[in-house]
Amino acid sequence: MTAFATPQPTWTAIVNALDEEPSDTAWAFKLIIQCRNHLRHALLQAGNDPDLIPTSDPADWSKDPARKAPRRSENPNRVRRPSTDISGGPEGARGFYERWHVLLGVIIAHEYEEFGRPVPAWTGPLRMKKDWVLPTPSMTDTQVRNSTPPWLAERGLFVSPRELARA
Repeated sequence: MTAFATPQPTWTAIVNALDEEPSDTAWAFKLIIQCRNHLRHALLQAGNDPDLIPTSDPADWSKDPARKAPRRSENPNRVRRPSTDISGGPEGARGFYERWHVLLGVIIAHEYEEFGRPVPAWTGPLRMKKDWVLPTPSMTDTQVRNSTPPWLAERGLFVSPRELARA
């Protein structure tokens, strides 16, 4: 049986990867796209049954993964991030992790919308306080902004469609 990349393990993997190497944004992005692909597959399998998300528990998608900080997979007592960069807690992700939390939630919400299903409540209000452009090789920030799908741009996220398809 295939293990599905639901939001909580995806979030834990993102935070652990960025704790180890803060510049490894390509890996963090790939983890989000893997989660999206697994959700898309599950929604395709579910077909027209709005209550069914096979191969995973629907509750796995309805909980905000950043409601608490994940434990480090290695050296759980070692902290690399400054205290201003909170990966989870009562107010959700902030600081360096906010962009990844928002991107994960917005992509999950978009998949639900594409399949005509209600989005998980935690994904609805997500929006960047300050616009964020995902660095893209061979594209300027302006090119990325101009090519970003509207459903991302309206949430303050700018990602090239090429990156969304390629990851």
